[in-house]
Amino acid sequence: MSKVFVFGTVAADIVIRVKVMPAAGEHRNGEFLGWRIGGAANIACAMRSAGHEVQLVSAIGMDRLADALVAGLHERGVETDHAVRVPAAAPRALIFVDDDGERTILGLASEHWPSRLTLPQLPDLRSADCLYVESYARYPPSLAAAAPAALIATLPPERPGETGPADLVIGSKSELPSSWRTSPFAVARSELGSRLRWVVVTDGPRGAVAYRAEGTCRVPARPARQVDATGAGDAFIAGVLHGLLEGSEIQQAMDVGARWGAATVQSLQSVPPPWEEVLERG
Repeated sequence: MSKVFVFGTVAADIVIRVKVMPAAGEHRNGEFLGWRIGGAANIACAMRSAGHEVQLVSAIGMDRLADALVAGLHERGVETDHAVRVPAAAPRALIFVDDDGERTILGLASEHWPSRLTLPQLPDLRSADCLYVESYARYPPSLAAAAPAALIATLPPERPGETGPADLVIGSKSELPSSWRTSPFAVARSELGSRLRWVVVTDGPRGAVAYRAEGTCRVPARPARQVDATGAGDAFIAGVLHGLLEGSEIQQAMDVGARWGAATVQSLQSVPPPWEEVLERG
């Protein structure tokens, strides 16, 4: 079991099923399917299901939905000792899922939501094995120095300069900054520092590629009957982190991520299925 800290959003995904995505000016009917846990909390729940000890460090609202989100995390074994309650409603995201399982996401953050999380006290990260930092725009770069032995992963930066130390940058092709696209590893390393080992980029049905000093390696996407693509990226990230923590090389870890992502799109949910269930599916 590894000690994992996830620094990222916990949100409520409000899900609406539509036959096809509406175009501009169209009126279409949808079916309300309720709400479920979303955001980086998906990664926390997935990692916990794989047997790791997981702390989610996040801003959490003060409304009833925020309470329900925390209760849902605790039911899944995710600890929230270092979460910070803020005087605002929990973030919501409208998730539109069509008959092909594709989804469109519309984030609905409160106007009182903090753009950067101020932690009254930094968690003791000296014994941490892994840190997932959703964004260095919202969490301090000093996290890396506080966790000297940890594997540190982060998403590609949303804007120039919003970077920090990491061993792994992982995200979708659409999230990759335009300045990185010609030479992802070289440019990312010049911005994040010499500890960077991999830039892993997912590209939907075309699989994923890892850029590193030794060159590139690829894994194909696993075949799956897609019901809901929500959470597939989070499952892939959780799989890669789980694989690396278990001692796998990056290509094998990416294959774990692809396997978990394929299992996730076959269910109408945001939180990836438990790792044990993925293993049973073969």
